[in-house]
Amino acid sequence: MAVLLIQMKLAVLRHSMTGQRAGQMATGAVAGLVLAAGLIVLAGRDYPVASLPFDLLGAGFALWTAGWLLGPALFGGGDETLRPEHFSLLSFTPRRLAAGLAGAAFVGVAPLVTLVAFSALVVVAVKAGLGAAATAVGVLAVVLQLVVCVLASRLVTAVLGQVMRSKVGAALAALVSAAILAALQSSWVLSPLVQAALRTGFPDPFSTWVAALPSGWGLVAVRAAGQGQWPTVAAALAGLAALGVVCWYGWAVLLKRRLTTRRASGRPVRVASGGWAKGPMTAVAARELRTWSRDLLRFHYLVFALCYALVFCLLPLAIDAPIFLPWTGVFFALWVAAISANFYGEDGTELWGKMMIPGAARHDVRGRQLAWLLVTAPPTLVLTTAMVVLTGEYGLWPWLAALVPALLGGGAGVTVLVSVLRPVPMTDPHRRGGNLLENGTDFTQVLLVLILTAATAVPAYCAVRLGPVWAGPVVGLAGGVALAWLLGRLAATRLESSSPELLLYLRTGVSPKRRRPGQALDLGQPYLSSSDLGLEKLGLDLAPTGRRAYVIASLTLCWVPLVAQGIVPALMLTTGQVTRSWFLALHLPQHLQWPTVIAMIALGLVLLTTGLGIGLYYLAMSRREGIEPAR
Repeated sequence: MAVLLIQMKLAVLRHSMTGQRAGQMATGAVAGLVLAAGLIVLAGRDYPVASLPFDLLGAGFALWTAGWLLGPALFGGGDETLRPEHFSLLSFTPRRLAAGLAGAAFVGVAPLVTLVAFSALVVVAVKAGLGAAATAVGVLAVVLQLVVCVLASRLVTAVLGQVMRSKVGAALAALVSAAILAALQSSWVLSPLVQAALRTGFPDPFSTWVAALPSGWGLVAVRAAGQGQWPTVAAALAGLAALGVVCWYGWAVLLKRRLTTRRASGRPVRVASGGWAKGPMTAVAARELRTWSRDLLRFHYLVFALCYALVFCLLPLAIDAPIFLPWTGVFFALWVAAISANFYGEDGTELWGKMMIPGAARHDVRGRQLAWLLVTAPPTLVLTTAMVVLTGEYGLWPWLAALVPALLGGGAGVTVLVSVLRPVPMTDPHRRGGNLLENGTDFTQVLLVLILTAATAVPAYCAVRLGPVWAGPVVGLAGGVALAWLLGRLAATRLESSSPELLLYLRTGVSPKRRRPGQALDLGQPYLSSSDLGLEKLGLDLAPTGRRAYVIASLTLCWVPLVAQGIVPALMLTTGQVTRSWFLALHLPQHLQWPTVIAMIALGLVLLTTGLGIGLYYLAMSRREGIEPAR
C-alpha cells in the first residue's frame, strides 16, 4: 500500500509541475538547498573552540526541526497532496492508512532538502576526525532524524488541527505563529551574542540544552561514537527511533479522529439581542462584532496580530533596547489591517443575499468599517498609552498622536477596498471544518495591505517631520477620517457595480474577464482554498523565467533594506535609543547615517515597486489574452 501511495503522490507531483507552481517549487528547493549548504559549511569550518561546530549545528538542527513542526501553523496545513479523506471509504484501518501516508510523506522536495541539510552530521564527523565508526553512526542518525522530522510534523499538524477547533486552541496556535514570525524578524537582537560566542564559545547551559533537544541527539551519538561511549550512542539512536514510532502512532490515532469527526465541538452560541443596532449600518456592525468573537478564523487572526506586536516589540529588551515598545499599538493596528483584508472572501457566497437588497452594499461596507474600528481602536490606544507610560517616552506623543489615527482610518478604508478589489476565494463558512490549518494564507494580499495601510500614514509623518508640533495630530486625524470615508465609498461603489462578477469569482475562483474565449461558465466548479492562490495571482505565467525570478526575489528580499536596514535604524535615530548590532548605517560616521538610512529605504522601495509593477504588468497581459489563472 505504501508503494501504491508513493506512486500516486509521484504522479500528482509530476502532473502539477507546470507553470507557476513549478516555479514556486523550484524556488523553494533552491532556497532550502542554500540553507542546507550553510549548515554543511558550518560543519566543515575550523573554529577556535572544539565544541563550537557541534553547538552551531545543534542550534541549526533545532531551527530546522522547528520549521518542520511549526511551518504548517504559519503557512496552512502542511503537505496535503494525498488527503486522508480520499481513502475514507476504503477498508483500511487508521494504522495501515497512516503507514501508507507516512511512506508517501517522504516523497517531495522538502524531505530531500532536509536530508541534504542533515548530512552535515556526516561532515562534522569527518572534519573532527572522529573515525569511521562515528561516520557510520552519523549516516544512521541522519536517516533517523529525517524520519522523526517528517513524522513529528505530521503529528503536530494533526494535533493543531484538533486543538484549533476551540478558541483556546486557536489562541495558542496564533501565539506560536506570531512568536516564530516576530523572532525571525528580530534576529538582529541575537547578533551581538552570536558574535561573542564565535570568539569564546557558547555557555555551558546553551550546549546542554541544544544536546538535550531531540534535534541534537544525532550529534550526541556522533560525539559519543568518536569517544567510544557506545551505551550513549545506543541510547541516542534508540531514542530517535522510539520518538519516530511514537509520532507515527499518535498520528494514526488522530487520523482516525479526523476521519470520524467532521465539525468543531462546543456548545451552541447564545444569540445576543443587539439592542444598540438601530439601523442598517449598526446592524451590520453588530453582526461583524459577533463574527470577530465567534468565528475561529477571525479570532485566530486577531490574537495573532496582538501576539506579534507584543513579541516583536518586547524581544529587543533582551539587549536592553526598548526602542519598539512605544510603537506596539502601531504594529498591532498594521497587522489587524493586514489580516482583515479578505472580508468578502471569508464570507464566500453569502454575498448573494446582499445583491437582493437595494442599497445594501453601502450599509455593508460602512458597517464593516465601523466594526473594524471598534475591534482595533481600543486595543491600539491602550497599548500605545500603556507602553509610553511604561517607558517614559513622552516626547514621542506628536508622532503617535499623528500616526495612530492615520493608520486606524487608513486601515478601515484599505481593508474593505482590497477585500472588494482583490478577494481570495475560500470555502463557505458553513462548509468549513474546524481545522483552521485547512485555510491557508495569501501572503500577497497580506503584503499588499501592509504596504497600503503604512502608506496612508505618510502625510502625517511628513507633517510631524516638517511642520509645527500641532500639525502632525491634525493631519493624522483629518487624513484618517478622509481616507476611511473615501476608500469606503470607492469600495461600496465597486461592490454595487460588480456584485455578480464578484459572486462568481468567490464561487468558482475564476473571474469572467479571465476566461478563455468561448469557455462556458461552470458554477459547479469546486471551491478553491487560499493556499491555491498566491503569487500566481500576479499573472506570472506569461513572464520570462528571469523576470519571474526577479519578482519573487525582489518581493522576498525587499524587506531587508526597507525595514531591517532602513525603518528600524530610522526609529533608533529618531528616538535617540541607538543599538548598533547589524545595522549598517549606525556603524558609519554621524553625517553619513541618515543618508545611508534613506538610501536603504529607497532601495527597498525600488525592489518592492518594481517587483509588484512587473507582476501587475503581466497580470494585465494575461487578462487581455483571456488566460485562466493557475489552479
